[in-house]
Amino acid sequence: MKKWFLLLICLFLVAGCGKPATREIDIATDTAEDADFSSADLAKITDAMINSMEANGFYQKYAGQHGGEKPILLLAKSLLNKTDEHIETRLVLEKIRTAMMKDNMAQFVDDQAFDMALDQLNLQATDLYDNSKAARLGRFVGAKFILRGTITNIRKQDGRETINFFNVTLDIFEVETLLIKWTDEVEFKRASTKGKVRR
Repeated sequence: MKKWFLLLICLFLVAGCGKPATREIDIATDTAEDADFSSADLAKITDAMINSMEANGFYQKYAGQHGGEKPILLLAKSLLNKTDEHIETRLVLEKIRTAMMKDNMAQFVDDQAFDMALDQLNLQATDLYDNSKAARLGRFVGAKFILRGTITNIRKQDGRETINFFNVTLDIFEVETLLIKWTDEVEFKRASTKGKVRR
């Protein structure tokens, strides 16, 4: 009897060591799994904000006043996260930047490349590089506007149900004047219910 019992345990252990099941998930049709912030929310936020920016007319007005030139923007380091979750908020800003550049709405200064660029320029100023072909100092372009924002949530627990309300607010302000040139918000609310625990 003991031998059969040990054999059964070994079989369960071997079965548990198999490869994990994996599957591809279509990001375009992905839905949230619970009430928390999810990857499904990124496309929703990006689409809503880009549509709002285009409807606002700020970019068209700027280009009209500056001979077709696109405004130069800088991303904030991250969204101000006032939620009760850990959210990689920089990803929200980067997705919006990507969409804006694809739509040819603006130019962006790469805030994260400054130190690398400075190191490379200093290196090229040495005798290791041909001076006639080296990049020159003093040609960085300053941003005229900064894209920033805040993400907030209100979570409510009602028995087995969790209800989570999110607000994402973005704005573009002018560096020189601090005037806000565009702002909008996206709000969504989600509920999830835990299954009953069987005893």
